[in-house]
Amino acid sequence: MDSFLHDHSGELTILMLTALILGTLLLLVPPLLRWHLKALEWKHEENLRSLEQGLSLPRIDERSLFAGRTALLVPMVAVCTAGTVTCFISANRSEVIFSVSLAVWCVAGIVSLAAITGCVSLMARLAQREEEEHEEVSRSPLVK
Repeated sequence: MDSFLHDHSGELTILMLTALILGTLLLLVPPLLRWHLKALEWKHEENLRSLEQGLSLPRIDERSLFAGRTALLVPMVAVCTAGTVTCFISANRSEVIFSVSLAVWCVAGIVSLAAITGCVSLMARLAQREEEEHEEVSRSPLVK
């Protein structure tokens, strides 16, 4: 048994990590999807009630929502990918663990930084554009 664990410890580690990640996904994703559907139902009911009263709710700019989600998800995926590559390289007991891991983590950092910077600048541009449109409407002679 000791020789089996010594010979296959890397493979067993990868199997355990895969089982933990898949188990976590199976436990977390269904409740998150149910919560999202419930939130959409609440938003729809709120819209219906406001329409019954003759009011209209302000529309949410979905572009800024997507930019924010991208700024969150891209670094998460990059870090998970870099960790997976590092795990596989160390499990195979390669001689180039440090150089490959360094390269992978540097690329993950650069991709994450680019995604965050791009998404934040996009959200700033969208906010500036919304202010400009709001100022145009308020200066319009037709709107009093």
